[in-house]
This record gives sequence, C-alpha cells and structure tokens, in this order.
Amino acid sequence: MNVLVREFREQDRGALRLLYMVARKNTSVWNDVDRHQPGDFDHDTQGEKILVAAVDAEVVGFASVWEPDSFLHNLFVHPSLTRKGVGQALLAQCDRYFRSAPTLKCLTRNNRAIVFYNSQGWEVLREEIGPDGPYLLMTKARVLKPT
Repeated sequence: MNVLVREFREQDRGALRLLYMVARKNTSVWNDVDRHQPGDFDHDTQGEKILVAAVDAEVVGFASVWEPDSFLHNLFVHPSLTRKGVGQALLAQCDRYFRSAPTLKCLTRNNRAIVFYNSQGWEVLREEIGPDGPYLLMTKARVLKPT
C-alpha cells in the first residue's frame, strides 16, 4: 500500500471531519459515542499544522502539530487501515515540524496507542491527570541532522 503524506488542503476538511469522528468512536470506547461530532475536527486542530495521509487519493488519516511547542496533538487513522503503516508514515513526516524534542499526551487507557508510540521510539516522561483522566506525557529524542 502506497501512503502519500501531504499538507492539509481545504478540500480535505469534510473527509477529515468524518474520519476524526469515526476514528475516535472506534478508539475512545470509554466515551459516550454521541460525544464525538464532525465539527470537533475544526475546533481541535485550530491553528495547527495538519498533515493528511492518502491512499489512492482517498483521505485515510491525519496528524496535527502545535508547532510552537513541538507538540503532536492528534494522530488518527481510519479504523479499517490501522496497523497498515499509515500512522507510522504520518508520524515520520511530523518530524519536520518539531523545533525541539517533541511531546504528546496519550491517555493511559489507550493501550494500543501507547504500544504504537513506544514502537516508534517515544518514551514516557511522566504520568499526569487531565480532564479526560490519567495520561502519559511522552517524548521522542530527536536525531539532529547535519547542516
């Protein structure tokens, strides 16, 4: 499967709204399924750099980065394509938007995501508690590229 990762285009918005809703309903099973709405995408990615994963021109995932803090805010893949390299491709392309050691938050109950991030070289800095419950603050050591 050939995954193309590119920057967000406005015409992606409709597909990403639906993907975000479907993916969270599938992964956030501890939440009320009616809690997730298509418009959440707009709110939850406002001001962020958004990368889109596409297979055969179909939007299948996205990542969003809050660049000022090198913070990976979102990474979601359509449930039918998990464990097929889409998340890995997105994560690899996020690196160019990190100006310092990147961080992310992952709910402790999201075991699949924790395993994924660990497999990609991310490690736990500490555990904290937020509005949605306990989460891990994770980081990845940056490999500096020669100039």
